[in-house]
Amino acid sequence: MANLTLAEQYTLRAWTGRVVGEVLSEVYGVDTLGIVTNKTFICSSLVGGIEAAFLSKRGGLSRVITAITETPDDAEKAVEVLKEADFIMLAYGGEADGPTNKALTEAFLKAATKAELPADYFFHVRIWVPGFVKDVVSSNGEIAEHLEAKSNGTFTFDLDKGLFIFHSVDVAGGEIITEPIMNVPLTYEHLDLLKRSL
Repeated sequence: MANLTLAEQYTLRAWTGRVVGEVLSEVYGVDTLGIVTNKTFICSSLVGGIEAAFLSKRGGLSRVITAITETPDDAEKAVEVLKEADFIMLAYGGEADGPTNKALTEAFLKAATKAELPADYFFHVRIWVPGFVKDVVSSNGEIAEHLEAKSNGTFTFDLDKGLFIFHSVDVAGGEIITEPIMNVPLTYEHLDLLKRSL
């Protein structure tokens, strides 16, 4: 993160938000998009970019719902806010460290499981690649069972090929199975910012 200025971080999230929002609109069949995030400048800019791109692709006719969890104690309230969403993105990352983002991910999924949220889930690369979702699924059978009934997704990236790779995510028997469903080429500026941010 120190390799980019804060202004460049915003630009990176605008690029990323555009790609993710458009794919959520066009590929995953989302009508009402919910996003839960933490309260950081960078996550806020990402969420704004995703929601703007999503609404733009839908001609402003769809709906977005945003919830914020600053601590794990906020998870139940966030679930209540997002109860009408049919697809929820967990967008934790930004300036928060790994243990914080893992705790927020686990707390939200616990609360969502308890409330039997009907939504499917989409996991931000910043919580997917470090294995936070996998850890939660392997350690909590109730969450694993909740996710088994869902059509979930995530995205990763291939810096050598300059691609975002979108995946389906299925949970079966406590194991996670992913399958690539779409590649999106990145612009030179987007790729340069992404490389320098890592």
